[in-house]
Amino acid sequence: MKTRKALTILVLIFVISFLYLTIHSAVVLSDKNYAYISDYKWEKNLDNGLAIAKEDNKPVFIYFWAVWCQYCEKFETQTLPDERIKQMLDNDFVLVAVDLDEDRATSQRYGVSYPPHELFVDENGQIINRVGGYVDADYFYNVLQMVKADYYSTHGGQ
Repeated sequence: MKTRKALTILVLIFVISFLYLTIHSAVVLSDKNYAYISDYKWEKNLDNGLAIAKEDNKPVFIYFWAVWCQYCEKFETQTLPDERIKQMLDNDFVLVAVDLDEDRATSQRYGVSYPPHELFVDENGQIINRVGGYVDADYFYNVLQMVKADYYSTHGGQ
């Protein structure tokens, strides 16, 4: 009887842990060209993102992340899903996701050594603004508004 109770408790712990992780984890999928993070489709190659930005006259948001980063998960589950942010990122920015464990060249190019790191650049790769670390939705939304205003005041458009 004691073995059965112990086994039941272990199964319950496993199920509860699995459900907790499923609910609280950001799903990150990727293929050769794209990463799919927080219901966004991100370019994985910065040069491709810069080309799109030049064509569409939009600034680039480069999100430096890592699969092991707890603050990235928090940014992906609490900040990026915010509807104000989603609308602005979908309409006004080109998205590039850089996995720090896979693309060291881009992180070195911009002096990024830890995730999460949010970097905004123009179509030539020149830095407009950067935010190091996790930020909540209200703070990030204000940054997006500022970057958008700065970019379009010098590049025209929207």
